[in-house]
Amino acid sequence: MFHTCIVLTLFIILQPVTLFGQDSLSLNQCEEKLTVLYNSILNENPYNRENISRAFYNEFYTMLEVEGSFAHPFSKLENIGKIYSVDKRIRIYTWNIPYAMDKNFYYGIVQYYSKFHEKYIAVKLNDSLTYFENSRPVDWPGALYYEIIVTRHAGQKYYTLLGFDLHNVLSNKKRIDVLSFNESDELYVCQKLFQYDGKLLDNLEFEYNEKVVMSLRYNHEIKMIVFDHLSPGKPSLEHQYEFYGPDFTYDGLKFEKGMWVLYKDIDITN
Repeated sequence: MFHTCIVLTLFIILQPVTLFGQDSLSLNQCEEKLTVLYNSILNENPYNRENISRAFYNEFYTMLEVEGSFAHPFSKLENIGKIYSVDKRIRIYTWNIPYAMDKNFYYGIVQYYSKFHEKYIAVKLNDSLTYFENSRPVDWPGALYYEIIVTRHAGQKYYTLLGFDLHNVLSNKKRIDVLSFNESDELYVCQKLFQYDGKLLDNLEFEYNEKVVMSLRYNHEIKMIVFDHLSPGKPSLEHQYEFYGPDFTYDGLKFEKGMWVLYKDIDITN
């Protein structure tokens, strides 16, 4: 089955380093400087964090030019999410910066090895994405990715991302996105890979009350993405997702013939 995809604009790191020189500083020294810059964001008035947040984002992105950065732990940057795919093809960095009441800036970078370019490449998720078919720009919605699931169909690998979004003061969100590569090692966000309630969807998003916890994880034993089924507290609150929460039943997604297919009310006790 052919799947259309959204192409991610690639920003191969070629610009000169501004915060540190890669020839004169080690990765540990670079990380120390980044840690100081990151902490200065949190010490700033929340309403004035955007400019310095973008500066940190650009400097961190630039650091990924330094040889060895793909394997570097970045342990001092404790609030930066860092996850690898099981095949070690990609590494994803995501983080949020709170500002102005209940709002957050989200930042993301995907780093991967390109066989085509024979080097590691970084992609800024915050920059505009484009539909492969018509080049219409779209925005990355922002998420803190915490798990990557690697699947394969017809010789193509897919990287499914599970993420969390501090949506607002009333509700949170969980979301699922899928990445893949074309023959030139360009990174894509795939479309129409979810068969859900009779529809083909580009991604999945679940919104629920911010005081409850929604589980969304890959179960390796049954090879499914298993998640809490969400329901409103009262029938009259249907479609008001800030009142939704787990109802003690579970749904699942199974990767079949290149698609994530929904299975409702699954039994996870066996």
